[in-house]
Amino acid sequence: MSFDTILIANRGEIALRIARTARRLGLGVVAVYSDADAEAPHVRDADLAVRLGAAEPASSYRNIAAILDACRRTGAQAVHPGYGFLSESAAFAEAVSEAGFTFIGPTAEVIDLMGNKARAKAAMQAAGVPTVPGRQGCRTDAEVVDAARQLGYPVLFKAAAGGGGRGMRVVRDEGSLLDLLRQARSEALSSFGSDELLIEKAIERGRHIEIQVLCDAHGTCLHLGERDCSLQRRFQKLVEEAPSPAVPSALRERMGEIARRACAAIGYTGVGTLEFLLTPDGDFYFMEMNTRLQVEHGVTELITGIDLVEQQIRVARGERLSFGQDDVAWKGHAIELRLCAEDPQSGFIPQVGRVGQWRPPDGVRVDAALEDGIEVTPFYDSMLGKILAWGETREQCIATLARACGRTALLGVPTNLHFLSRCIAHPSFRRGEITTDFLGSQDLTDDSWRPEPSVHAQIAAVLALAGIGSAKGSDLRLFTPAFTTRLRVPGGLPLVWKAAPAGNGWRLTRDDAADSASDHLVERFECFDKGAVIVIDGLRRAIALHRTDNSTVWVQDGAAAWAFAHAAIATAGDDAQERHLVAPLNGRVIAVLVGLGDAVAAQQPLIVIESMKMEISVAARADGRVGTVHVDVGDQVKVGQRLLEMGAS
Repeated sequence: MSFDTILIANRGEIALRIARTARRLGLGVVAVYSDADAEAPHVRDADLAVRLGAAEPASSYRNIAAILDACRRTGAQAVHPGYGFLSESAAFAEAVSEAGFTFIGPTAEVIDLMGNKARAKAAMQAAGVPTVPGRQGCRTDAEVVDAARQLGYPVLFKAAAGGGGRGMRVVRDEGSLLDLLRQARSEALSSFGSDELLIEKAIERGRHIEIQVLCDAHGTCLHLGERDCSLQRRFQKLVEEAPSPAVPSALRERMGEIARRACAAIGYTGVGTLEFLLTPDGDFYFMEMNTRLQVEHGVTELITGIDLVEQQIRVARGERLSFGQDDVAWKGHAIELRLCAEDPQSGFIPQVGRVGQWRPPDGVRVDAALEDGIEVTPFYDSMLGKILAWGETREQCIATLARACGRTALLGVPTNLHFLSRCIAHPSFRRGEITTDFLGSQDLTDDSWRPEPSVHAQIAAVLALAGIGSAKGSDLRLFTPAFTTRLRVPGGLPLVWKAAPAGNGWRLTRDDAADSASDHLVERFECFDKGAVIVIDGLRRAIALHRTDNSTVWVQDGAAAWAFAHAAIATAGDDAQERHLVAPLNGRVIAVLVGLGDAVAAQQPLIVIESMKMEISVAARADGRVGTVHVDVGDQVKVGQRLLEMGAS
């Protein structure tokens, strides 16, 4: 099992992270890429890189034959799957081994066992691990209805063949059961190639606690403590921390010992994670096992000092673990934020576009594959990277992370950065009281969650759109008479500003219904390659600023960013005519639920679009009758593209 070169069968930030450890261990690195990633950072970082094919995941990063061929062509003797894609594919692990290469992960048999939630649940029950009450093997709608009645509402559908929140739906009453069942099956089939579902009792106000395990091939099974992953949207994690504020040391040892026993029972090797639901009463139930490196592995590394990728590689080489359970110590606190291209105020709809400016914060760990000019496409997950902080205490860690959010610049693509900063500032998070239903109970359109453009950001946008300050050291008044600008911000009302020269600067006055008494003196406004300096009413502020074209400018102030444009310029997605239905995001049409002449009701789903591993239903705005349908199943659509027209009712 000796090897000196690793092929990383993945992309983006995880490929870069694995390569970092591989190089430290003296190993060569081979990357693979799709057409969409031909110039990506993980490709340029590698010693060798091999093209897999088109941008679609099924024909690129999930192409087993192409990956094995890349190993042969480059001389790579081992394959690290990262996470996502083929990382939990038993067929891939088996194919790698049969081809004579080393798979850096558990055996194909164990992946197959734990990759199916139904079989995994049975295996855990046999090992004495507590599991959530549920039913598996329901094939007909009638069997599902019966199971839900027996368990009692609310119940939860889960994809049997995979995780990551795909194929999961909470059902609160029988009236919505069949529709949610269809959605869960469709998403599970699209994500994992199987529409088999489990139905379980939904545990509300629970905490998502996972135990990190590390096992070698010589019978040693260790646990490295827990992570709290309770802050989620659509069953997908956004914020993770270690240790959990809800897990005392005695409970940690109990859960850890159960996890070790479970690993020993199935002959597990490598790193892995057992995920549990912790109830308000302190009981816990096994949900699933991830037989791979987790996205959130970094927080465990920060509090233990153990490089999990290094341990994966050493175990794959057949080495014994060099430390025992008593040697594992936890120091301080770590929290991770998942930076995603999505709009939290619009149901976390994925966003695409070109990154105009990226500046990571200092003083924290950043795992990302971002750079100026990189394209965010609809083909892969919306996660762009991770920001991780460590502190001696939880309070110190939160403070460090909050500062990092305000020192991060990411312009050109809408992200959840401001939203994440609000999450860790929320009193419930500060008190350590977050449960898995927290975000579902919040009104994310409320002002406390929605970033309102600051005065500095608005005025910077007004002046930048007017072409003022673009030349270093230029006179603010040069060649520019007084003017009025109507700013448009996506999702907000137009902001009207009047600007006039005043002394050595500009006097700007807000003149719209929202605020008629805002008057400010701008003493300096100077644009640079990566931002701008603005002095308003004697207060100097350095802000990030990026022009996408002559009509749009991105401005970031703290953790919040806005795309400002002249109000007369329509933005993507705008459609004043109620009868037109347009795409809210880039993606692929996977279902057209209506046809010409069909009568529909307001909020009835008409078309389903898949983007970044998510399914988004586009609904009717009002009652009516379907006129022209402009798209078919399989079509790729862009944001703002016309999908359907409503005819006369």
